[in-house]
This record gives sequence, structure tokens and C-alpha cells, in this order.
Amino acid sequence: MNQETEAAADTNDPAAAETQKGRTSGAPGLLQFEDAETDLSGLRWIDGPGIFVFWVLAVVVFLQFFTRYVLNDSLAWTEEVARYLLILVCFLGSITATRRGSHITLEFLMRMVPPAAAKGLTVLSQAITLGFFSAMTWIGIELTQKTRQKMISLPIPKAWIYTICVIALGIMAFYSAIWLWRRLRQTPDEVVRSLDAHLPTD
Repeated sequence: MNQETEAAADTNDPAAAETQKGRTSGAPGLLQFEDAETDLSGLRWIDGPGIFVFWVLAVVVFLQFFTRYVLNDSLAWTEEVARYLLILVCFLGSITATRRGSHITLEFLMRMVPPAAAKGLTVLSQAITLGFFSAMTWIGIELTQKTRQKMISLPIPKAWIYTICVIALGIMAFYSAIWLWRRLRQTPDEVVRSLDAHLPTD
């Protein structure tokens, strides 16, 4: 019997004994998740628009559900508005991810090479990211200038939505430049240690 099974057998709790019933010797213990306290200390004013649009999206989606399935008379504009709000949430939320440096990255290669090579790969990755956001900002500006269409259900120009996306891309390019500057100033060992900053600790 492993330690978990012995612990369950020693207790008088029938639920604990039933939980361990049928588990083979050496099997890992059951996962237990505890709700952690919400920490809002990392939020900044630049994160506000994304949070605001997210809640507006939640209200619109609830309104669409309520009118369609409760009132049996769906509002036509809710579907299209929800679609564009979801796009805005994606772009505005990406500002927060870029600011915090928490976009998904493949770090396994950087951990397999020497620190100097890891720094080079990190700087190269950040430079590519900066180039991508910069190029998309430029392309977005050109697209916005050529767009003359309006939304189908509401008289709102699509160029307004594209403009918000372009602004978000420009802000992401700005934060990418800051991260590139930070990576250039860090030593190779500091870059390797910073990879662990985004790992889950729970």
C-alpha cells in the first residue's frame, strides 16, 4: 500500500476510504485544486478598455440568449455586434499579454542550449514579434483608410472597429520594443532565469 492508501485506511472517514478504493499500489494521489484569491495588483489603466469591452460582450451575449430563447424574438443586431466585440476583446486583451510578456512561447529549445544561445534566440524572437506587430499596424492603417462599409445591422462604420484594432497593434508594437530593449540589456543567465517567471507555481 502506498502512503495515500495507508493514510486513507488510517482515517475513519468513509468518503476518503471510498475515494482510494480500487486504486493500485504506487498510483499517484488524486489531484486537489483550491481556489486562490484573485490578485488584481498586476492590472494597469491600459488593461481597462479590454476589461470594459469584455463585459459589454457578456451583456450583449446574454441579451441575445434572453431574447431568443425566453422572448422568442431575437434582436437582429446582437449577433453581429457580439462578433465584432469578440474581435476587439482579442486585440485589446493582447495588449495586456504583450505588456506582461505572457504570450505563449516555446521555451524548451532555450532551455536545451547554453545561456548565450538562449539569449540570442530570445532576442531574435522578440525582434520578430516587434516586426510582426509593426507590419500589421502599417497594413491595418492602409486597410482602415480603404474601408467604407458599415455594419449590416447598425449604422456603424467598420473603419471604427478596424481603427481600434490598429491602435491595439501599435501599442503591442510599443511594448514589444520595450521587451526587446530589456532582453538586450539582460545577461544570458538573467534571460534563462526569466523563463521560469511565467511557469505555474501552484
